[in-house]
Amino acid sequence: MTESVSVPVVPAKSGNKGVLFTAILALVGFGLAAFEYEQNAKSTAMLKEVTDQAAALQRDLNMAQVDLAKTTDQLNELQQRNMPITLIYRRAANGGLAVTFKNNSPTTLLVSVLMTNTINHHSREANLSIPGNGVQSIGESEGWTFEPGHRIRLTTAELGSVDYVVPKPE
Repeated sequence: MTESVSVPVVPAKSGNKGVLFTAILALVGFGLAAFEYEQNAKSTAMLKEVTDQAAALQRDLNMAQVDLAKTTDQLNELQQRNMPITLIYRRAANGGLAVTFKNNSPTTLLVSVLMTNTINHHSREANLSIPGNGVQSIGESEGWTFEPGHRIRLTTAELGSVDYVVPKPE
């Protein structure tokens, strides 16, 4: 005869697997968060270092630009002393200024004159042949009236270029 044996079925503890899975996910999440936090801290430190370096470079650049401007001004002053041309400013009929270029040397000078209006950035170039100890003027009748702040660049093949700024009349 066969005897029947009953075996109780024990249900699988599925809740324990879910808790374990959730705990693993939480640990992975915390690990990733810690990694991201550390990466963010490193990135922030690197960004601060790069920003500090950029600020130092900008300070160096600003100082170099100031030094360059001073050197350029000194060079221009030396070139003005070597340029045998004197600029004489006088009132024009229209209220602006005319400029007379006086050649202080005994020989004729061929001079290129670049005139620039610093407000509207218009410019014009003129070529002058100024006889030895002679003068030539540029003003209203030549189609250009100067105002304070305008720039004048004189260029000769022998002496290079010299820059002038039209002063305020006295």
